[in-house]
Amino acid sequence: MPLSQASEREQIHNRTISITAYQRQDGLVDVEGHILDIKPFSHHLVDTHRAAGEPVHDLWLRLTISRNMEVQSAEAKLDVGAHGICHLVAPNFKNLAGLKIGPGWNRMVRERVGHGKGCTHLVEMLSQMATTAMQAVWSEREPMDKGVEPTRPRRLPAGMLNTCFTYNDDGEFVREYFPDDYKAAE
Repeated sequence: MPLSQASEREQIHNRTISITAYQRQDGLVDVEGHILDIKPFSHHLVDTHRAAGEPVHDLWLRLTISRNMEVQSAEAKLDVGAHGICHLVAPNFKNLAGLKIGPGWNRMVRERVGHGKGCTHLVEMLSQMATTAMQAVWSEREPMDKGVEPTRPRRLPAGMLNTCFTYNDDGEFVREYFPDDYKAAE
């Protein structure tokens, strides 16, 4: 178990988030996210009732992106929303087309589908979908010829520098693996 032993407890909610990237035949990449919320007891909201084990949310979102991280299209589907009208926001997610995943992504997403124009849960998941897209697009497959050593770039991909402890421009990792990005602490 990765965490310490928990106190005695009872499950009251489960949220499962799944995000998967797919390479398309046309060279684009689909990043699909799914949120499933389930409670182990029945409960009422203002306009809905859920039996124990019945989804509170069953939400889907697909971003189709180019290799340069630009959103070509976006599609949302709210199979189950907390309220009867939640599904009406699905068309608004098309407004993500044209955005580029990178610095300022979360701000641009909120401008287009935040602040009452979208679904809070899908908007929050878009941050994780962006990092999944980066993992998918920036990953290089092992060469088919095992005798060929892949070349390592001297610079981090655009938008990675200073995003976390490992990629700090004055850190040991960047100094060793990406020397052209390294800036010695002064």
